Amino acid sequence: MKRLFSVLFCAVLIGALLIPASAARIDGSGTGDTLISDGVWKYERIGSYGYTIRGYLGDDASVQVPYSFAKEYVYEIAPYALNENTGITAVKTTHLIRSIGDYAFNRCTSLTEITLFSALCKLGVGSFYGDSAMKSIPLENTSVTEVPAYCFAESGLTSICLPETCTVIGNCAFYRCCDLTKISIPDAVTDIADTAFDGCDHPVICAKGDSYAIEYATAHGIDYVITDAPVEIVFMLGDADGNNNITILDATKIQRVLAGQTADEDGMITLRGDSNGDGLDILDATRIQRHLADFETDAKIGEYVTRTMTAD
Repeated sequence: MKRLFSVLFCAVLIGALLIPASAARIDGSGTGDTLISDGVWKYERIGSYGYTIRGYLGDDASVQVPYSFAKEYVYEIAPYALNENTGITAVKTTHLIRSIGDYAFNRCTSLTEITLFSALCKLGVGSFYGDSAMKSIPLENTSVTEVPAYCFAESGLTSICLPETCTVIGNCAFYRCCDLTKISIPDAVTDIADTAFDGCDHPVICAKGDSYAIEYATAHGIDYVITDAPVEIVFMLGDADGNNNITILDATKIQRVLAGQTADEDGMITLRGDSNGDGLDILDATRIQRHLADFETDAKIGEYVTRTMTAD
């Protein structure tokens, strides 16, 4: 009998040692005995390859979603995971998080900031419902394909840019987003629910002229801005830095762009600095220098010109 007891005791002890210390406490709430806690987060296993976040037990205002648990990666934030948590103000997810479940951040009324990454491809129904303090969200950095029903309903969003991967905007997705004044919608969106912007006071859709989004805005009486419409701009030729004055700094700016030391992200240095219309080159910097020394007589450096620009 004593030998049998010793064998059983050893078996139990070995079993306990095999359980990771961080996963030692089983939480009996939610889906029964499937939830595991490390004292700060609740987790649930996804099949045989990782974990999903099922809840937050901490009291920090700014939280970092963990990369891993029990030596396996965390890939999802489950439905209702932080539902009605009014204490959190900022959430940093990870580049592994690929989905945020239904009502995951429902009525997190103090949440003002969330970091998202390109791996995120799915949002759940009502994911950010009632997040009244949230003014913006970096959704353009993600791979989300749909803004589902009630996703941002009654939130504090003032503007949002949907990712190029998005194709659908669901029922009441932005219901009663009273402060929403700008929403940028990509060409890929070909399905927008009639109720998507119900209760919004003055939404403005920004999209290309031949897109479904502009067609939708017209049909529903929503204000819109055509982002690829031609616009006229007026500038001083040779004024590379855009300060309405020709100085040696303009020549230097051109030289730095040509040498790759200064980025010309919006193309305006190239446009203003090209004094003879043949593309920006070192001769443009030379012409500015000659103009300042009163050697240049034929160039139009210093004159105001008008160009019609069309967005790509």
